[in-house]
Parts: sequence; structure tokens; C-alpha cells
Amino acid sequence: MSQVVVVGAGPVGLTVAALLGRCGVDVAVVEQHPAAYGLPRAVHLDGDAVRVLQAAGVGGRFRAVSRGMPGLRLVDPAGGVLAEFARGLGEFPESSMFHQPDLDRVLLDEVGDRVRRGVTVTGVTDRGVRTDRGDIDARFVLACDGADSFVRRHLGIASRELGRPQAWMVVDVRSRDELVDWGGVHQVCDRRRPATYMRVTGDHHRWEFRVGGQPRAAPWSGGEVVRAATYTFRSRVARRWRVGPVFLLGDAAHEGPPFVGQGLGSGLRDAHNLAWKLALVLRGGDPAVLDTYQSERLPQAVRTIRAAQVVGWALGAGPARRQLIRAAARVPGVAAAAGKLPTPPLDPGPLVGGGRLAGRVCPQWSTPDGWTDDLLGDRPRVVDLDSPYRDWLRAAGVRAALIRPDRIVLDTARSTSDIAGLTELAATLT
Repeated sequence: MSQVVVVGAGPVGLTVAALLGRCGVDVAVVEQHPAAYGLPRAVHLDGDAVRVLQAAGVGGRFRAVSRGMPGLRLVDPAGGVLAEFARGLGEFPESSMFHQPDLDRVLLDEVGDRVRRGVTVTGVTDRGVRTDRGDIDARFVLACDGADSFVRRHLGIASRELGRPQAWMVVDVRSRDELVDWGGVHQVCDRRRPATYMRVTGDHHRWEFRVGGQPRAAPWSGGEVVRAATYTFRSRVARRWRVGPVFLLGDAAHEGPPFVGQGLGSGLRDAHNLAWKLALVLRGGDPAVLDTYQSERLPQAVRTIRAAQVVGWALGAGPARRQLIRAAARVPGVAAAAGKLPTPPLDPGPLVGGGRLAGRVCPQWSTPDGWTDDLLGDRPRVVDLDSPYRDWLRAAGVRAALIRPDRIVLDTARSTSDIAGLTELAATLT
């Protein structure tokens, strides 16, 4: 009997399996398709999402197959720049572009021996899953089986719609020639012909445009079209992310338009949020911590979807709205702030206190001993003024912080007694 069975061997399913495996959890992954999906889908992750891959043990391998992305440009129909939102490059980029089959291979290298392919789930019970190859017993079931999730439908979970769906054509092209003159993402603000185009990695390029609004000229002339597919971009969240021992993650739990490149990143945040809590419960911890998965992640996912809808609003801009965008981008600090796209903070709750920094992702940087995330490990840690976090803590006016395994600040301390309280709390979560 496995402790956890994961339904779906996409990036979210493989990542949560890797995270659980590093915590010593016995996990099995079942996937109905006999081979890995060979065509590109996701192409972007922000720095916080890459940190999830780092926690899963594949950060270095991901960086080897990805490239830092310098930012986002909103452009008018003629290609003129309305606004530019820069993203930091350097040793750990704030944004990365990648070819999803490369990421899939990296993750499969990490957890491949736990994946059972060609297995179709036909039912879910309180003891695991039924499949066309027999029952698989497990204490917990994680549904990472995509937007058309069988598990979600099987459980009768409805969705809350956050906006109207839109049909877009996604075209992936290979070309030895540079089809764009900048390494970031271009988003064409045009009421009749909104579009997005970018170089991904190597000779891979992507162009997206709303169905019925194909741009006058496509930049891939002479390139090889690898895939052209129509997708319906939806904005919705499942009303329940948990039914007993079954949890929804990734597109099974939430979908949003791709205009801020957070689709896969949101799924990886699900994985990071839930994996350490499951591991804690399987070690004998309080099962009530699992109730915080939906209460923490649902509002965060909705905020991300709303941010994507704002960019979608900009993409549908006519002349007057383009002028407004251009003017707003000239306001000091606006472009810099918009370019950061930080992970939305978690609301206060059982695992998020009321102190300064609570609910936010802690920073990461390189030290002589390695990356600070790697030094934290996979258990809650109290960091203080004697640690590499000294300057960050001082800037916030606190003496210590309790950092969860998903790199969220649980709470902070300003006094010696408060630090003792954080240390005691960390011990209960270990």
C-alpha cells in the first residue's frame, strides 16, 4: 500500500511526487497515456515557481534547460512599445523560459521509477483508486489530471466561473533564424487582433492569438510549424479542493488565462503547499493542517487569475486604452512594480500568523555554503539575526522568522520570548 497515489504524470503530478519522495513518503504515480506528451505546452515559470522545482531536487537540471527571460513588453499593433516590465536576470532569474518536454524529462529522471503508465483511473474510494489494472490502495489521492479532471468529475465537484472563456490559437514553431529581436515576451494590445509572441529556448518560438483575430503578419514565415492548436482559456476554480483523502491540484483545481504565465506556476505552488503538510500528517502530525490547503491556496489562485485578467484587458486595448497604458507606464515606479509579479501573500490563518512578513515568500540568495533554500531543508526552520537572513530580518524590524517548508513565512518575532514561541511551534510541525 502506497501512502499517496498521484493521478496524472504531468509536471504538477511529477513535482508533488518528487517533493513527497524527498520527505520519505511512499508515493505512486499513475498516468493513462503510455508515453510522455511530446509537444510543448507551458513555457514560463517565475522565480518562486522555480524554487519549487529546486525543493523537488531538480532546480539545477531545470536551469540547464531553461533561460532567463528579461521581461514583458506591451506593444501596439505596429510593434511600438507601450510599456516594458523588466524582470531581473542573474544567477537566479525572476522569470525563466523553457520547452516543456525538457522539463518533463528532468522530472521523469527524478521520479520515473514511481510512474505507472497506461493505467486509467476508473474510480476513487476512501482507500485509494480503482483502475483498469486493479485497485491501488493509498491513504491519500492527489488529482493532478488536468482541466478535464476525471477525479473532479467523479466526485461531482462544481466550479466557480470567474470570467468568460476565450478561444485562442497557440502556434509553436522551430526556426534557426531569430524571429523576434528581444528575448522577452511581446503582448500585442489590439482590440481586434490581440496576440502574444516570444522566443522560448533554442530554436523554439511561440505565437498566440485570439481565434477570429489572427494578426495581419505572423513572424514565423519560413519556420517549421510544430503544433497549431486551439485552446479555450477559462477562468474558474473548483468549489472544493478536498473530499476526504482526495485533493485537487493544478488545472484540476483552477484555470486562468495565460497572460501572466502563471498556469503551471500555480500548480507547482499547490504541490509545495500540500506536500509538506501531507508528509507531516503521515509522520503523525495533526491532520487538521490539511484543512489549510484550500483556505490558503484558493484565495491566492483567484488573485493570480485576476492579475491575468487585467493583462487580458490590456491586450484588448483600442487607441484610447493604449494611450492610458502608455501614460501609466511613465509614472515613476509603476513599471518596476508591475514587473515584479510577486507571489500573492497568504491570508492569516492557522499556519499564517499576524506578524510582519507573515504569509509572504521569504527571499533566496546564494551564500558560500549554497543557496539559502537548500540550507533550510524540508522542515520548518526558525532563522534569526545570526543567520544569512540577518539583513532581511533587520529591514523588516524583526529578530527572527519561522519559515515553512514551502518557503512561506509562518510568523515573525521581535523579542526573545517570541523567538522561543516560534521555536516551540516549529517543533510541533516537524
